[in-house]
Amino acid sequence: MFAWRAFPARGDASPGAYLAVPALESAGIRIAFTTRHGGFSGDPFSSLNLSFFSGDDPDVVMANRARAMAVIGGDPASWTSGRQVHGAETVRVDGERKGAGADSPETTLPGIDALWTDEPGVVLAVLIADCVPVLLVDPAARRIATVHAGWRGMTSGVIEATVRAMGAPDALMAFIGPSIGPCCYEVGDDVAEPARAALGPDVERRNGTMRVDLWGGARIALRRAGVASIHLSALCTRCEPHRFFSHRAGHAARQGLLATIDAA
Repeated sequence: MFAWRAFPARGDASPGAYLAVPALESAGIRIAFTTRHGGFSGDPFSSLNLSFFSGDDPDVVMANRARAMAVIGGDPASWTSGRQVHGAETVRVDGERKGAGADSPETTLPGIDALWTDEPGVVLAVLIADCVPVLLVDPAARRIATVHAGWRGMTSGVIEATVRAMGAPDALMAFIGPSIGPCCYEVGDDVAEPARAALGPDVERRNGTMRVDLWGGARIALRRAGVASIHLSALCTRCEPHRFFSHRAGHAARQGLLATIDAA
């Protein structure tokens, strides 16, 4: 279901690629899971940093965002994102909210970790550096959602809340993008206990240390919410810090999940 695609070559940008889902394009839905490559930022943000909150030059961040949105046909002014707080709040993005967070951190939607829409031309964005990006899509009804699900958001029910907000879970497809895998997510009891309580014992793995399987947790939450069609990229951001930004690898920069619906 997932496929790598290269950014168009530019002499002033680093080469890079993004993860797409070609099967959705026949329904007019275009998405990109970006990596750390393909943009304009210098060290330590090199190169496709999409976050205003990283300390990077805001003008460079906007250029990076425009570069990423171009591959899905998005207008930079349509970028819409929340101020992620590892919570469970989701919001429907309509014409009034379209463009929140496009030009400055002050305009992001406060306290929002998940967004959904059925309006063409809106670009929904969540920013990631180890947390789990979840794309929800109803291809027939042309509805999309982007979810930022770290352990706090996942145990708070952000995935289930987004599915409830969208409705018709049996029509939804879920795509779990690059994020920290069970191979690398070592935690203490402060994380393992709430994860076990909220998502069940299957999310916890032990191999000399306490680990939590956020990929498994996302699948549990999706199935609990009624979503049966689930696709996992199985790409670990911590295993590949040369390809992805990883908070645990010390990166302040962020990659993203971007999604939009073509105009009919």
